[in-house]
Amino acid sequence: MKKGFIFLFTLILIITSLGNTSNANAVAVVKISEPTHRLSNGVFIDDQLATQLLPNGDLGLLIYPPYRGVRGWQIDPATISEIIAMSNGYGISNGQTPTGQQIAKDWLDQFKKVSRFEQVYPLTYGNPSNRWLKKITPQQVDYINAIGKIELDLFLGKATQTPLTFNEKRQRLSKFDESIFNYAQRQIDLLSTLVDKKELDPLQLRLAQLLNPEIEKARMALLISDFNKLITQYRNKLKITGTKFTITSEKEKLPITVINDFKSSVKVKLSTRVANSKIVVGSVESIEIPGGEKSQVLLPIQALASGSSGLLAQLTNLENKPVGYPVNIALNLSVISPAATWITSGAAILLIIAAMVQSWRRVRRKKNV
Repeated sequence: MKKGFIFLFTLILIITSLGNTSNANAVAVVKISEPTHRLSNGVFIDDQLATQLLPNGDLGLLIYPPYRGVRGWQIDPATISEIIAMSNGYGISNGQTPTGQQIAKDWLDQFKKVSRFEQVYPLTYGNPSNRWLKKITPQQVDYINAIGKIELDLFLGKATQTPLTFNEKRQRLSKFDESIFNYAQRQIDLLSTLVDKKELDPLQLRLAQLLNPEIEKARMALLISDFNKLITQYRNKLKITGTKFTITSEKEKLPITVINDFKSSVKVKLSTRVANSKIVVGSVESIEIPGGEKSQVLLPIQALASGSSGLLAQLTNLENKPVGYPVNIALNLSVISPAATWITSGAAILLIIAAMVQSWRRVRRKKNV
């Protein structure tokens, strides 16, 4: 009986010990993700992030208090990117004096310290709603994840793990918001047929960042308006300069200037549409424009009549898909074409003949009198 009691007591101790060991070895998962506090140009909307990074702030409480257990970290690379930007010095859109540069530096140092020997798992850049990410940009999910992982690896100075979790929370987007995101992705896809994809990363990552379901509805309108301007900036990187021409001869070649503000060299085509039947436009070969430069294209035209006319000029990729914005080129035609000359000359000859006939008839009448 006594031996049985001792055995039972020992077994209870072993089980309790194993349970305590299991609890001690349990990994606590810490998630660090914060919706964007910046506009697309890098200027902060407010100084709320600085408050959250304080030791008693929402993000500070995740890393400053002492912790004896083992932690695993789920980190949004976009959040780390914004904290790094703050640590390098920043401005606030309303002109408020920034207070968070040193706070951000201290937070980053502390995070590196506490996560040094622990596993870090990057979230998708911006921690977007997985539902919208797969609907709007399904072909780019792996690419966006890869960019975020690389950024986090460089900051931490060590390899992070493969992303394992996605944000399954649904974000409520209006039809207008959804149309802006779809439009942005179409522009990214078009431009990626011409330039190095990395040049489009700021636009692609910003799109993912704005799909974070934690963004407040009141702030979303401001962010969407700002994002729409960013799309326009990227679309304007390939453009035709609008101008006016006066045409004084039947056949001329118009010098059309095309600008490439991307770093990559691009190869594009020029598509035109005439405003009326007073001109005929010839074709030009594809145009190659070095990065950061402009080129001049000689566009052959033939004037058929005098007056006002114009061209709608549009750049396209080599598959004839439009890129950039179309431009109207006004034409003032001060030329008489050969056809018009023949018609005018013929009419003059007929008038001369009619006058001669009339004179001859008058002479005959006089003779008969």
